[in-house]
Amino acid sequence: MNIKSNKAMLAQLMADLQKMPDSLLNPASGRQKRPHKRAPRSSVAPSEARRNPERVSRRHTRSMGACGDALQDEKDLELSLEEELLQVRGPARRRASPRPNPSKPHVVRPVEDITPDELQLVADSLVGKVYNRITGTTCHQCRQKTVDTKTCCRNEGCRGVQGQFCGPCLRNRYGEDVRKALLDPEWHCPPCRGICNCSFCRQRDGRAPTGILFPLAQYHGFSDVHSYLSSLRKQLKTEEEDV
Repeated sequence: MNIKSNKAMLAQLMADLQKMPDSLLNPASGRQKRPHKRAPRSSVAPSEARRNPERVSRRHTRSMGACGDALQDEKDLELSLEEELLQVRGPARRRASPRPNPSKPHVVRPVEDITPDELQLVADSLVGKVYNRITGTTCHQCRQKTVDTKTCCRNEGCRGVQGQFCGPCLRNRYGEDVRKALLDPEWHCPPCRGICNCSFCRQRDGRAPTGILFPLAQYHGFSDVHSYLSSLRKQLKTEEEDV
């Protein structure tokens, strides 16, 4: 997608962002801060006073956020979207031919080898994921090493952990189910199909991560990020043809 198409998609995303309620954009805005009583400061000698200046005398920065109001927070969020969504940071990297790794070959597991216990261990939410850096397996999307069952790509040309996706990532990003993928002898992972939107694959293509898009996709009635981006691309393509 060229720069012109990216700018058009960015404009559409910003328009969608402005339609979202403030509670979704800034979840902390609805919370009321409880009054906090500071403990009385003990009297110390001038020579023993802290060298750091008081908070009220320090220069406020964007990260502190003490001086920003709700409008400034919203502008910062829009700027974050503009920087992180569809920006083309550089030319796509040339994909080198995959080098075979004899220590970790890609094993195409047949459907008959999938046991009921493995299907039971598929994580349906983030709560069901248990981290274990020794016995866990890595999800290609979130790069988290957990003990829940991941997908198995049936493409013999797949390599490494590229074909492993956990339940929440495969559902929220691509609208697919891990259990159905495990029982499908023809299932290929998103990277093998050329639709992967993980941060590593997008960086390889010269783009920014799209993790921030999932709440926006849900707000507009889409179950996953891939469906939302595909809808935007079709809409922009139709508008370009009408011009």
